[in-house]
Amino acid sequence: MSAWKDLLLDTLKLTDEVKRLNRDIERLENHVIGVDKRVVRLETMVEISQMKLPNNN
Repeated sequence: MSAWKDLLLDTLKLTDEVKRLNRDIERLENHVIGVDKRVVRLETMVEISQMKLPNNN
């Protein structure tokens, strides 16, 4: 019976770890989305500023 108890405890620990990792991934995903939005804004600002500069050709 001890083996069943150990198996159950390991399963519970693994389930908790998977839940924790999922929370961490969601947090990282939100962070990456925020960074991506900022990069897109910066790219847009650079493109707009380049269009406003006179062409040196």
